[in-house]
Amino acid sequence: MSAKEQVSVRDHKDYQTEVERLEFSKEYIRTVLEISKGNKEFFLENMKQAFADLDPQDSSTSYTDLLANARFLELAESELKRLESVIGKPYFSRIDFTSNSTNKEEVLYIGKVSLFDRVSQEPIIVDWRSPIANVYYDGRLGDVSYEAYGETQTGYLSLKRQYEIVDGLLKDIRDIDLTTHDELLQKSLSGKADNRLTEIVATIQNEQNEVIRASLKHPIIVQGAAGSGKTTIALHRISYFLYSLGFSFPPEKLMILAPNRLFIDYISAVLPELGVNKINQTTYIDFMKSCLGQKIKLFSPNTKLMKLLEGKPSKSLQWISSYKGSLEFKSLIDHFVKELERNLAPKEDFRVEKSILLKGQKLKKLFLKEYTYLPIYKRISKLKSLLEDDLKKKKAIMLSKLNKKYDDVLDQVLYSKRLDPESRKQKVIMLMERKEERLKQVEKESKSAVKKYMEPLEMKDIFTLYKELMSSPELIKKHSTTLSDQQCTILSTFCQRIFARGAYELEDLAPLFYLKTKLEGIDEKYKMRSIFIDEAQDYSYFQFAALKEGFETDLFTIVGDLAQGIHSYRGLNSWVPVLKEIFPNANYQTLQKSYRTTVEIMNLANDILQLIDQDLPKVEPVIRHGQKPLFKTIDTKNHKQVRLQLEQDIASLKREELHSIAIIGRTDRECQRIHQILENSHLHIQLVEEKQDMKKGHIAILPSYLSKGLEFDAVLIVCVEEPYVKVDLDIKLLYVAMTRPMHRLNLYGKSSSDFLLHHADDLHFDY
Repeated sequence: MSAKEQVSVRDHKDYQTEVERLEFSKEYIRTVLEISKGNKEFFLENMKQAFADLDPQDSSTSYTDLLANARFLELAESELKRLESVIGKPYFSRIDFTSNSTNKEEVLYIGKVSLFDRVSQEPIIVDWRSPIANVYYDGRLGDVSYEAYGETQTGYLSLKRQYEIVDGLLKDIRDIDLTTHDELLQKSLSGKADNRLTEIVATIQNEQNEVIRASLKHPIIVQGAAGSGKTTIALHRISYFLYSLGFSFPPEKLMILAPNRLFIDYISAVLPELGVNKINQTTYIDFMKSCLGQKIKLFSPNTKLMKLLEGKPSKSLQWISSYKGSLEFKSLIDHFVKELERNLAPKEDFRVEKSILLKGQKLKKLFLKEYTYLPIYKRISKLKSLLEDDLKKKKAIMLSKLNKKYDDVLDQVLYSKRLDPESRKQKVIMLMERKEERLKQVEKESKSAVKKYMEPLEMKDIFTLYKELMSSPELIKKHSTTLSDQQCTILSTFCQRIFARGAYELEDLAPLFYLKTKLEGIDEKYKMRSIFIDEAQDYSYFQFAALKEGFETDLFTIVGDLAQGIHSYRGLNSWVPVLKEIFPNANYQTLQKSYRTTVEIMNLANDILQLIDQDLPKVEPVIRHGQKPLFKTIDTKNHKQVRLQLEQDIASLKREELHSIAIIGRTDRECQRIHQILENSHLHIQLVEEKQDMKKGHIAILPSYLSKGLEFDAVLIVCVEEPYVKVDLDIKLLYVAMTRPMHRLNLYGKSSSDFLLHHADDLHFDY
């Protein structure tokens, strides 16, 4: 900080008061940390005692004590970690608010954690997720209101103040109006990519705050432009969700579905910073493989993408992907399941020997109407239990009736005056033998009656059923209301080839999961109660519908950008069907402001985006200026020259303290070429693959499709042998790559047309 800036901070009228408040807050946190450490020792001692007191004969009290202390210990450790993480920056803002109901002014300091005076219970620090903190993000000075616990609170906001606190020292104070708030945002955006995700809580914008705090009891779909903060909004919404509903939603029942493992590594440091632990973080593919409960060989989901980029796939291949991701295909599966249900419904009476124990009509009604809350195979299991219980109850009655029937007849025979002694003897012997036979028959049939009755109700596994369906053009035609004979043949022939290789493709996971949901049910450990999906534009309609059905909830937070839909061949090209048919109760919001990159970079990216024949609005960059994107001509045959040029430019960027740098190629193959060129350079480089973590301090070389959702200080897009052409997929990939940098964008190729720059405004880039 310059001497001039230091003077301006010290000249603030409340500087000394704010310094004293900061020192008080830090000292109080230190005190609480000491107490918490003491609590930890206390709880550990209590747990040891609870273990010692466990009595195998009557352990209920000690076990309860053990659980209670374990929970308190967990809370103490969690509190300890969070307080330790914020001691260098206990809060970032302050509001002075007078409630209309009390007419008392409150001075509230807002930070990442809450802290209360343990004697007076007055807040020392207010959690940013609390209802009153909403006034900071949304309210202007003057009369304001906020929602708290179902009621509207009103009051007067006389001050909004922001602090820059670094390593426990007060560096800056700003009293906020619209202008200074913009200055604070600019300062945040001018920072570096490696810590921006963790610091955004101080500069959340009004439209972002609306998404974070939108109704937690309804699904929300967010169409967000590149750099609009979709990922950080989703992460902060998770934090807000747990703060508001954590008492009824344990974190283990929340899940983030990320696009790849690389992305999970990218966000891994953010959630603990936001006080979120134990939440499930996985990819769609990994989750499906676990949930389906069978080792599945899956073709690389990027195989089709690569074929598309190489111009190899046929129209039928694209149609198959689109159809498998459609709600039309879901209808076909529904029709197939309905027939399975009808075929499995009991029809015959349940008999043992000559007795009808349960009428077939009643069993059918139970299966098709009364038990519909259960998956189909679980209904069969329930019927089996019903038959077993019914047989157990009625068997004794049957035996008793048979005994009585024959005993009555024997009495009649024994006392009959019409029969001579020999005839009576023969009759008695015959009746005794028949009685014995029937009693034995009841015993015999009782042992196998249920099994025999259940035998026709064959429960094939979902993989067998799916293969049978998709391998047969006749079955596909039977259950489809829209496909032609030719389309049925094309679809079944393609699936037969896939299955013959003992594998499935990504588009098969949704119908398999859906079949499991309908037939077997999803194991409780996989049933999430709230789901957050990032890069949702790469999902299909069927994927969304299947997930909703399987989880039996519609508490989804779905964020994506159709402009970055490089997998739109799977069918998703509009949010309308998702909103109307799958999540009709969803809130829908758009975020068109980009906070990531400069005006100059965004202008060029917008030029490229407009080449797509689709109604995609221009992204509005926040006014932050920088250098124009720079195109440099390279001789791609002269690898030494290319290497020297890249080394020179990267060194220059690092001198500007732009340390997070990525080199982006069009495809994996192009990245391998770039990697070969730079292999003997002095640069620390990493050819990044999907399941790898990015190495800190290395220049990441990665394909455009893998860069989605990531951001860097600077990006170099290099074209060695694969120019971008004017087709939607290439345009989207180029747009994705162009919108990754925060500060600098360089492009390298034989000609500016390699990056479609001949279609762009030449004012938006330099040579």
